[in-house]
Amino acid sequence: MRRPLEVSGPEFTAGQICGACGGELLHGTFATGVRGISTDTRTIGDGQAFFALEGSRHDAHDYIPAALDSGARIIVCHKKPRSLRLPPRSSIVLVDDTLQALLRLAAWHRDRLQGVVIGITGSCGKSTVKEMTGAILSEGGRCTVARESFNNRIGVSLTLLDALPEDDYVVLELGANHRGEIDELARIARPDAGCITCIGRSHLEGFGGLEGVREAKSELIPHIARDGFLVLYGDQARCRSLGQRYGGEVQTFGFSPEADVRIAEVKSGSRGELFSIGEVVFHIPLTGRHNVLNAGAAFCLARWAGACEGQALRALGAVRLPGLRCERRWIGGVEFVLDCYNSNPTAMQAACEAFARTKAPGRRIVVCGDMLELGDEAASLHEDTGRMIAESGVDMLVAVGGYADHVVKGWRKASPRAQNAISLPSREKAWLFIHRITRRGDAVMMKGSRKLRLEEVVDSIGEYVTGLEQEAA
Repeated sequence: MRRPLEVSGPEFTAGQICGACGGELLHGTFATGVRGISTDTRTIGDGQAFFALEGSRHDAHDYIPAALDSGARIIVCHKKPRSLRLPPRSSIVLVDDTLQALLRLAAWHRDRLQGVVIGITGSCGKSTVKEMTGAILSEGGRCTVARESFNNRIGVSLTLLDALPEDDYVVLELGANHRGEIDELARIARPDAGCITCIGRSHLEGFGGLEGVREAKSELIPHIARDGFLVLYGDQARCRSLGQRYGGEVQTFGFSPEADVRIAEVKSGSRGELFSIGEVVFHIPLTGRHNVLNAGAAFCLARWAGACEGQALRALGAVRLPGLRCERRWIGGVEFVLDCYNSNPTAMQAACEAFARTKAPGRRIVVCGDMLELGDEAASLHEDTGRMIAESGVDMLVAVGGYADHVVKGWRKASPRAQNAISLPSREKAWLFIHRITRRGDAVMMKGSRKLRLEEVVDSIGEYVTGLEQEAA
């Protein structure tokens, strides 16, 4: 048994959970209290409630004893536990479905939150905008920000349930790959302010095309408070025009003169990007015009929520993103840029344009992994991506995955250097090849969908190089 983790979080009683979730108290008393909610026995803290979720591969009902050993005080389940030794002062709540119960409890707890709730969605950039917005708002108050990519039914619910009633701000990320998902999440979150970062070619398989993406992202709008705030990407007509669907205040951001918050004078350097909004010059320690746009969206949201320019300057100047988002590693004199948490054609283009402007002593090499869930357009979109990578001006392409041949085909149509593009079927085949072709001074960008786990290519290269160095010593 591991030592219970000490945690802090909002307070709930078994009675409140029963009432909010329509549950039945099987054991204990309604007065049993907890601080915080968990769905993971690996991270559950002492005195939390444990929701036993059942998925396609794992059933957390099997881990109820482990949750109790780790300090859980309330168990929420939809299967009656058998032969369970319960610690003193613990309670069990039986519900019809634990996932639905988690959603209901999050919606109930949302009514207790006194601060500003912000919901961010879009085809790309939403995680970065979330991190930037949270960083700015944390300069001036207590802010709960969605962890990692907590952007689905479980993640959004847990983020709301992490927030204390007295928090000044809560920043949520809302993701989806099918119609109706953002509607469900936004109905629970009921944000005071919302942002749609852009409308791009992502999850086309589930959305049924670009117009389907637009309609799915717009599901956020009806759930924003009537006296709230909506931020939209002003350089994109299909996104900007969604402002007509909201009766409250709308503000657009972008590079175009028509944007309400215009971003100007962008200057790229080795330490990030400089840009101005009005008379204020900002710096972010990230590369790429897409990250400048992300900062502009975050500035709009945070300023509406009460942040001042000084807080935005400090926070954006020191912002750090989660791993696998513009993460940099150096192995044997080669710089690897890991932007491989996920990918789609829109995000790939933005990343390539930024990487192509990167100054490197050697060559700039793009490792392009499959972009999944693109439906019937997958082959043509991968070919278009190969053409775009060639036209960006990078020196070499390594395409990895089932669509690698299509990416290489696109490169060879656009580049006279046909020999500088190669396709490989898997990351297992890729790591040694990439190690052999790279040399000191090269820069390599890794980008692909999450399922490909391209970071493992870099991990394998790192382990191999370390082994060689140890042998040489």
